[in-house]
Amino acid sequence: MASFVPVEALFVVAAIGAFGQAAERYPAPGRLIDVGGRKIHLFCTGKGSPTVVLLAGGSAFAIDWALVQPQIAKKTRVCSYDRAGLGWSGSGPADETVEQTVSDLHDVLRLPPEKGPFVLAGASIGGIFIRAYQHAFPEEVAALVFTNSTGRVGMALPGGKGGLLWELSEDALRSVFPLPASAKGKAPTAEGEPFDRLPEDLQIVRLWLDVRLWEQFDPAKSNPTSMLSWRKEFLREFDETEDPDAFPLGKLPVVVLASGPEATKAERQTRNTASARLDHLSANSVHLVAMGSGHEIHLYQPDRVGEAISLALAAVRDGKPLN
Repeated sequence: MASFVPVEALFVVAAIGAFGQAAERYPAPGRLIDVGGRKIHLFCTGKGSPTVVLLAGGSAFAIDWALVQPQIAKKTRVCSYDRAGLGWSGSGPADETVEQTVSDLHDVLRLPPEKGPFVLAGASIGGIFIRAYQHAFPEEVAALVFTNSTGRVGMALPGGKGGLLWELSEDALRSVFPLPASAKGKAPTAEGEPFDRLPEDLQIVRLWLDVRLWEQFDPAKSNPTSMLSWRKEFLREFDETEDPDAFPLGKLPVVVLASGPEATKAERQTRNTASARLDHLSANSVHLVAMGSGHEIHLYQPDRVGEAISLALAAVRDGKPLN
């Protein structure tokens, strides 16, 4: 009789090693796929169609989906993905830009055994990446799931001023870089809220990833490339939803999971937050609330994220409207 090994256990098994030894590392739980001479990490479990692809937020990792992925793996194939320079993925020429992220993900998803179209789920800033992917490759996307996605992204400027990313000029963003040495801060020593909600063994692995990311960060070499890319994508998405009565994604299934209620009409007509317009991307959309959740719903209320993704799966499989 076959036994089921939870995805959390696979992460733990992959983490066996001598923590703290500079010459050793925790092996990736998934595949390291060659993309132009560098490796991108894709960790897939489960069987079935459509495949769900999970994208984490800023400076976050595939491991952060460890409370959600086992739920989805019982229903279909599901993959968590480390963007270039994060987790187990190697750095690229333009890390965290929309262009490189979309290109990398497309390269790994078009290889066997992966098969589209896909249900893409994005947490926090991951929301702009899944929208950009759908914009670039619409035939490869069966549904979108947003979890507290693309809200208010700000940037502090020299002199104590600042503003929302899409309100600032390109020159203003460039003026911030390179960052001062103080931006590096101190080395992480423990996983705090909300990542302490992961099993203890996974927290050890995540701390190792955090420390490695901290070690590689050099403020003197920082540049505005990713911020300029995000700004460009935010502005494109704002322009796409400027008409409150238009649904730019037609009837594509879209599930929006947030800590708060659907935005009012007045809120949708401003640019105070990018998330206000997500509910009106498609004529086939539903808004779910994760009452009392912190920003990372996939860690605070993983079952609620599982429900949101399950709704998207059902809409794709059955063809029934979400609303």
